[in-house]
Amino acid sequence: AAFTAAVAVLIIACPCALGLATPTALMVGTGRGAQLGILIKGPEVLESTRRVDTVVLDKTGTVTTGHMTLHTVHTTHDTDEHELLRLTGAVEHASEHPIGQAIATGAADRVGALPAVQDFQNIPGRGVRGRVDGREVTVGRLFGHVPDTLARAAEQAERDGRTAVLAGWDGTARGVLTVADTVKDTSAEAVTRLRALGLHPVLLTGDNHRVAATVARAVGIDDVIADVRPEDKAAVITRLRAEGRTVAMIGDGVNDAAALATADLGLALGTGTDAAIEAGDLTLVRGDLRVAADAIRLSRRTLTTIKGNLAWAFGYNVAALPLAAAGLLNPMIAGAAMAFSSVFVV
Repeated sequence: AAFTAAVAVLIIACPCALGLATPTALMVGTGRGAQLGILIKGPEVLESTRRVDTVVLDKTGTVTTGHMTLHTVHTTHDTDEHELLRLTGAVEHASEHPIGQAIATGAADRVGALPAVQDFQNIPGRGVRGRVDGREVTVGRLFGHVPDTLARAAEQAERDGRTAVLAGWDGTARGVLTVADTVKDTSAEAVTRLRALGLHPVLLTGDNHRVAATVARAVGIDDVIADVRPEDKAAVITRLRAEGRTVAMIGDGVNDAAALATADLGLALGTGTDAAIEAGDLTLVRGDLRVAADAIRLSRRTLTTIKGNLAWAFGYNVAALPLAAAGLLNPMIAGAAMAFSSVFVV
């Protein structure tokens, strides 16, 4: 009788269900994530996701399409628009920034072939410069003095929700080029879904506050952090975390990589750069922001499953062990119960 009871206790006490509870749920969670277009670097990411209360969204390429187009060109009275586009387009052609590429493409469409650029320099967050046809051409926020006509044109463009870029040569601003991006059709719905999950959305961008505020209003975001240089994005994430928030960062560009790595949870768009994807914890394959809400929901459901599994496994052991120790449980029944417990958890 003692031997039979001991065998029943050993069978009941075998922690199969406990051992299966967590890894099985995580495996299924990561597999379901792949079906939804969410690539998860490690199962532990699912656990960190549930604590997130603030989600920071990059603007260009994340909330917006990132496919910018050149709209209008304003020049000073003594500057030829054709020449401005030719020189500015040549410099921006060497840039990798979406705004620069939009200007280069728009300039080439309007004036034809662009000349070669020499001594190209990219000053992160401020602009680019280079030598074209013997002139030192500058594009961006690198001018000390801006003529009133250009300042007014830039201000009006920003009021209209467009990005204004100053351009000129030999240290003098000679024109303003306005570039516009469009908000993704799914961004507003994605923000609504994130809010429904109890998350506080924040828009983070290097663009000026007026442009950022226009985009934020379109998608339903109240908290905007604008005029942030690429190297300072990670510092913003660090500051938010220091305030006691658990922060998720969603981005797609090279300049988002440090912020993605700094955040508690980094979500990189699969349509973005390799640097961003490598720095993120989750990759949203389709580049659809709505999938970010799916990722949060998936992680929370996975953890609910884990807790349910553990409760069942513990409950089974707690209830059955006294019966087995008292000799009231046949080892065959104990074996069947243990097997059923494991199958139930799976």
